[in-house]
Amino acid sequence: MSAVTADPVVPKLLKLSLGLLLPILLPYIQFGLVYQLWSQHSVKVKREQCQNSCWDTNFKAGYETGAGSYKHVFFNCTWQTGAMWSLTLVVVIACYEAVKHLVSLWWTSSVRWRMVVLFLSAVYPHYYAWWAMWNYINDDFYTQVTHQLLFTSTEIVSTVMVLHLASTGTQAQPYKLLVIIGIAGGHVLAAGWDQFVGNVLLQEGGLHQILRDLGFMVPDLLHIYLPVKELQVYAAKRRIFAAYLISNKMAAATLGTSAGIWLLSAVL
Repeated sequence: MSAVTADPVVPKLLKLSLGLLLPILLPYIQFGLVYQLWSQHSVKVKREQCQNSCWDTNFKAGYETGAGSYKHVFFNCTWQTGAMWSLTLVVVIACYEAVKHLVSLWWTSSVRWRMVVLFLSAVYPHYYAWWAMWNYINDDFYTQVTHQLLFTSTEIVSTVMVLHLASTGTQAQPYKLLVIIGIAGGHVLAAGWDQFVGNVLLQEGGLHQILRDLGFMVPDLLHIYLPVKELQVYAAKRRIFAAYLISNKMAAATLGTSAGIWLLSAVL
């Protein structure tokens, strides 16, 4: 009896631990590893000499006013701070729930591994989007927000579809796979038109620009290649050529999606 009741505990703990592990590790990877590539630009903080006249001290509730002593984190009580907190909370919860979903599928041997690879490849673009939006709000720099929202919103749609198709119990129908392909195609076109060719192929960008652009391009290419492979598997089970599964309307919608994202990125 105890063994029966104890069994469900293992997957629950696994989902909990892995669900928390990803959002916890990402900042350590970003600031502890990646940003150390530019450590020569860092400034050594002299804690005993710290002064901050731009801090409203409200979160200290009257215990400390004025410039204040050294703090690991300062924040002002503004709507922007509330927006940054809300944005962070939504992203962390979404990440946690997505990992839990995938762990549940893996535990029940019903996971579609190509979709897992796509999800993992999309972690960096999503994390970059959160960090960019967080900084835009923090710096009161809103001119790039609309441009960023185009890529963020389409990336979210793609990832939701990836998570939907992550279960082998869900048919990888062509129109669903084409949603992922169409969005990825638009991102590839926009990146090639924008910065990827200059920064990476022509080696005109700095190290951080090259790493950033590769971090976008590789996942987008995977989001084209792996759904195509999944479509071929779907077609093979029905003993039909994959191309025959795609109607003219579906092809036009996919191309229209890619072209639309590209054109909007150029306008915004």
